[in-house]
Amino acid sequence: MPYLWSVVAVVTALVGLGLVVGALLGPVRRLSAVAGLARRRIGDEVGMLGARVAALRVRLAQRRA
Repeated sequence: MPYLWSVVAVVTALVGLGLVVGALLGPVRRLSAVAGLARRRIGDEVGMLGARVAALRVRLAQRRA
């Protein structure tokens, strides 16, 4: 019967681990959503900056000519 206490300990640990993982899933999903939004916003800003730099290069080329 001593193995019974080992089985109970393992089952209890697995249930505790499941509860911890379940509690962390919500914040992880929110963090993932916020990170995706930030990545898209930064990508948009970088694209706009690239367009502005290209426009400045065109304008400088026009002034030189």
